[in-house]
Amino acid sequence: MESLNSSTNNGEGKPAPATDTQSFFQRLLSIISGGTDKEKEKRKLLKDIAKGVKKSKPRYYSPKNGSVDPHLARYFFECYKTFRPAQVLLSHADSSKALKNIIIETSFSPEQKALKEKLSEEAIRAKADQTDFKMLLQSIKSDIKTFFANFDISKINQINSDYQSLSVLLDLVSFDYFFLLKKFDAALSEAAFSYNPRFEAINGSYIIDELKDFLEILPAVDHQAKWDPILDVLRIYRGVEVISRESLHKLMQQMGQIRKSKIFEKMAQLIEEDPFLKVKPRIYKEKIVEAYLSDLKMQTEMLLQKISREKRTSKIESLAKKIFGTASISRLSNYSEKANPLFSKKMIGGYTYITPLNYLKAFLLDYVKKDLRRLTDVLLVPAKWTNNLPSQQLSESFHQLLTLSDELIKFDTQLSDDEENGKKIKSLIYKSERDKNATNLIRKMVKEINDQAKAMIINSAQQCITLGRVLKMIMEDYSKPHPALILNWKELQSRSDKNIKEMILAVYKQLYYYVQLMQFFVK
Repeated sequence: MESLNSSTNNGEGKPAPATDTQSFFQRLLSIISGGTDKEKEKRKLLKDIAKGVKKSKPRYYSPKNGSVDPHLARYFFECYKTFRPAQVLLSHADSSKALKNIIIETSFSPEQKALKEKLSEEAIRAKADQTDFKMLLQSIKSDIKTFFANFDISKINQINSDYQSLSVLLDLVSFDYFFLLKKFDAALSEAAFSYNPRFEAINGSYIIDELKDFLEILPAVDHQAKWDPILDVLRIYRGVEVISRESLHKLMQQMGQIRKSKIFEKMAQLIEEDPFLKVKPRIYKEKIVEAYLSDLKMQTEMLLQKISREKRTSKIESLAKKIFGTASISRLSNYSEKANPLFSKKMIGGYTYITPLNYLKAFLLDYVKKDLRRLTDVLLVPAKWTNNLPSQQLSESFHQLLTLSDELIKFDTQLSDDEENGKKIKSLIYKSERDKNATNLIRKMVKEINDQAKAMIINSAQQCITLGRVLKMIMEDYSKPHPALILNWKELQSRSDKNIKEMILAVYKQLYYYVQLMQFFVK
């Protein structure tokens, strides 16, 4: 007790000043005593909030009986009339990439508009028709770099801020005002604005959920924002005036006052009897510029890849038509597309050199065994060569191609269901359904088959290159006043029913076109 007395006076009979320790113990005793003071404080806070709500104009809520006044319904009815026409026009607008693009592109300077036009598909394709593809790539890369450089931090922030304002507006548009208003007047019909509603006061608990939903949006409403540019964007997006500008500006001013007064927040606190109630606001922080630029770059790259493939296909078709008269050649029976669906079901790549291998077989049958054989019959045995090396190269490469023709026929035959490789493939595919090792084996086998196909294509091109070199030497020799490589050109011409020079030139062209064609398939 003596200690207690010493802590409550200063030795002169006067009370000592309160200390932080005393305040702490007082709060602790208040909690231990059952929180009566806490409830009292809560009621006091609610009473203070109610006083403020009573003074608010217009009066939206009666704290005395817990009812919501028709004034609130009339306010939301104005919102409904303003936003209802836009609810249909702007459905799903919050996820529209086109709308995001519009809000970005309306901010472009004349220079940016010109650059964006140069990056359009139409402009790139037009340029691709007149420009070497490598030069086209360099030009597009430079245009993209310049275009991106025009988006400085200030511009990016402004665009993102405008989109955030647009997002807030879209949420205001999509709010279910009708559902809320039906609680004040059950006779109200949707979009019946000629009807004069008879709103009645209702218990606040009936609309607390809707009030809290609205409070999620309200903190983000900036009544000072420039709404006309946002409405311009929506007009471009839908092709019509979506929201009355005059009505929107009026509503935004009212929302600014409501937000500043926090009247809706206070109403929710009174209805819920919780002075500490805070509705978590929605966050509007989506950044759209980075995604726009990324998409533009990706779309441009994909377009260039598509143009590259188209050019490649066009060149292949052009060369094939020069050689065969058609781009569609089908000479193989088993190494073909009809086998690939079975492989794809098992996630196996399948046969990858079908087209060039068909070209190879057609070339061997239609030209090597006909035109080239006819020419070698004239140039090899009857010709008097001063240097045997070119004649040996001509003979060896020709016979290499004949051997390759036999190998290719055997290669394709062995893949049939009746031959060893075909049977093995079929068996492994069947086993792969329950044996992972079988899947690995079939993948390995298909790779080996494709490697064989590739090797035959490369070998054929190499032999054709050698033949082309020799034929070029022969043509040059034939054109000389005094040939030095073959001495009996007149005798050879007399043995042939066709002009030899024309024969050599025709075969040389076919060899050249064939080598060019194969370069598209193997590197």
